[in-house]
Amino acid sequence: MDPQPTHDSIPSVASGPDDFLFHLYRGSEMLLNDRVVEAKGELEKALGLQPQDSKSQDLLAGVYFRLGLYPRAIEIWQQLVRIFPRDPTLRVNLSLALFKTGQAEDALQHVHEALRIQPDHSKAWGYMGLIHWRRGQLEEARGAFLRGGQAAMARRMEEELEQASGRGTGETRAALPRPEDEAELVGNLRGAPVVPEDLDAIAEKRRANAARSSVPDRLDESAAPAPLTPPSLDTIVRRWTATFPTDHGIGLGAQGELLLHAERTLFVRELSLTAVRGALTSELVARRVRGAEVEEPLGGDRPISLWRGPVSAVAHPAEGERFVVMQLGAERLFVREALLVAFEETLTFESAVLPLGAASGAFTQLSGEGRVALLLRAQPTGVAVQDDAVRLAPERLVGWTGRLFPSAEGERLVFRGEGVVLVR
Repeated sequence: MDPQPTHDSIPSVASGPDDFLFHLYRGSEMLLNDRVVEAKGELEKALGLQPQDSKSQDLLAGVYFRLGLYPRAIEIWQQLVRIFPRDPTLRVNLSLALFKTGQAEDALQHVHEALRIQPDHSKAWGYMGLIHWRRGQLEEARGAFLRGGQAAMARRMEEELEQASGRGTGETRAALPRPEDEAELVGNLRGAPVVPEDLDAIAEKRRANAARSSVPDRLDESAAPAPLTPPSLDTIVRRWTATFPTDHGIGLGAQGELLLHAERTLFVRELSLTAVRGALTSELVARRVRGAEVEEPLGGDRPISLWRGPVSAVAHPAEGERFVVMQLGAERLFVREALLVAFEETLTFESAVLPLGAASGAFTQLSGEGRVALLLRAQPTGVAVQDDAVRLAPERLVGWTGRLFPSAEGERLVFRGEGVVLVR
């Protein structure tokens, strides 16, 4: 599921040093041939020579996306959207990256704006359907798929709605889309290569220039390359400066760092904070069982506190760990308490222990609308639960969402109902 190229809509530097053009075109060619890691190196070299070139930035964002470095892709596309606010495909690409990091609400806003600019943008309609589907909004998903020409997906939403109507519960929640569903919706969009001039001609020109100036040919890999012109200090500092969330209390930075901002209050676990701006005051939070507080701290040995702002802070994950930020809507999330890092005041929480007692650990149920941050070692795997029960070792459980009912069978946990269980 790759973002769309925007090469026709974003202007690039019309001409430039041969080195810049060579790396730009070569990176584009490698990207077209699925040599993504090599393309990343070439495009980063091009941007090192001309940091403001928008076409290189767009291509590099696509590379970061395909490598799974979504925060970096988001940062670049957000900058390009500010520069080219009328480019619908840029907004669609940004929405896809936001969606992949669990920021469905922000993703939906950019899709809406893309369709306001270009109402017949079929990919934007498809992405909108995907986002609504992920949020369990089947009626809205069906309408979006129809507008985007995704008839098969629209029929699938109709089938889910009919099944819900037959149950007579008014429930309209379907099984969440799987990676293969998302791939079918979006397809593998490679785009056209950016090769307005033949690479061999550029290489020959570079050889001739090198010979005239008695400079070693940089195409000869055995020769030492000439030093690149570094970007200015101001450019580097602006690129590195964190942009704290304003509409929300939790966000991810370009390098995967956790960005926290409490204008009023925010629930945050005891963390090794890298930097804090403002006067931080906090108080410990107790676990809640059936709406009543109990004499145990939420978070256990590393308790969760209620921050009072205004205050902003940055936290970096330890080696081998990553922060994951997601937006909750109508769904509920049950998550292992030890993995919970932060959540917004708009969410309510309840504490629980699974049937296997201490072997299963403490879990927290989050509901409402707002953002939540988890600290994980690797991305968990979701296993859909529908007609058949799912059995697993309790230590493998990360959490679950949907209408699932856990029970114990010997030393195993069993989930029945309808939803997705997350395992590691």
